Amino acid sequence: MEKKKRTKMYEHTAENDLRYRGPLGPLSFQILGWICIILSLVVTLIKLGSQFDPSVETMFGGLAEVLGIVSECSLPFLLMSSFAKILNGKNGYKGLLLSNGGAALGIIAATFLFGGRYFIGTMEQLVVQKEEVVPMVNTFVRMFVPSGYIAFNIFIDLFMCTLTMSFLNVRPKRVFTGKKVLILRFCVIIPIAYEAVSLWLKFQSVQGNIMLPLWSYALLTVKPPMMVLLFFVMAFVVKIREYRFCSHGRTYEEYQEFMQSNRNSFSLSVRLCVMMFIFAVLDLIMAGLLSYMQADMMGAVTATGEIAEEAMMTVISRAMAVGFGQAWPMILVSPFMLLFSYNREPKNKMIGTLLPVAAIVIMILITFEAIRFGVGELMVGKKIDLEEMEAMLMMLLVE
Repeated sequence: MEKKKRTKMYEHTAENDLRYRGPLGPLSFQILGWICIILSLVVTLIKLGSQFDPSVETMFGGLAEVLGIVSECSLPFLLMSSFAKILNGKNGYKGLLLSNGGAALGIIAATFLFGGRYFIGTMEQLVVQKEEVVPMVNTFVRMFVPSGYIAFNIFIDLFMCTLTMSFLNVRPKRVFTGKKVLILRFCVIIPIAYEAVSLWLKFQSVQGNIMLPLWSYALLTVKPPMMVLLFFVMAFVVKIREYRFCSHGRTYEEYQEFMQSNRNSFSLSVRLCVMMFIFAVLDLIMAGLLSYMQADMMGAVTATGEIAEEAMMTVISRAMAVGFGQAWPMILVSPFMLLFSYNREPKNKMIGTLLPVAAIVIMILITFEAIRFGVGELMVGKKIDLEEMEAMLMMLLVE
């Protein structure tokens, strides 16, 4: 029996498209990501409760360990959801650039306003040595945050990822037309350089070589380096596929149609599945090498190549503070990519908009429920008798 010839990418038509389409889309991954974030809150509350009552650890310790592993998958799920939205930007990149860039600028402005003007400014009104306020705050940050910085503006990463896809794929009609479009393509170096400089600054801060100013925290990237590198690599893979498709006599418009096909969706999902696993393993190797190099610089490596346990914990924490060793959850998420379709559109697009709000409300309710449960457990055998309290108040009033 003659083996059926495999259809090439550039031979794709609507008639020979795959029937299989992943049941999970960007919205599904966004929901899974927020579920993982909610689970991380549950783990935090369990650990906090065990500090006050050891029985909490006995009852929920095992559950917290399992949920803690699952909760680490939030970032890969949200990253893949963002990648799909950027890749599937049917209406261009302008809206995504404005939304992600606007959100990033909003957080930066709020940080400068409330952190710089009101927090620092108010403290300067309370002390004589105003010039010592900022160094004192930096010292406190270094005491409680060994890395020396707090990175929290995730929209910086999303903006840089969108900017990368925009520089690689946008087709201007007025400026940078013809061969001048190469100038725009080379601008992809800008977001890559920003990510590299941010990583270098964080590494220098962890080493204690520099003290990052408070205003710079909102400008730092958040996502682990290997996750960002995976995004950049996949962005170039998509561009290379476009070049290969069009080099066989097909048009750009036909490639856009191919992008919406089940065949292309499944092909990219398989690539993402494999690459997520590879990059996660490379991340663990990089973290190990970086930790060993740091231990060697500290003089903690013995003649036999062993590292003291205390020194090992220090260097590993430094590597993880920069972001290395934190991409391992991609190993858990990678099998889900075979069920993922980046071009699957949700029936109700409002769900994606309301999802963060709903998740935050759920997290607030879980926190209040945990407080209610904790108070009930702490007050066992210590409950206040209202009748006795009323009698004491009456006696005080009579006196």
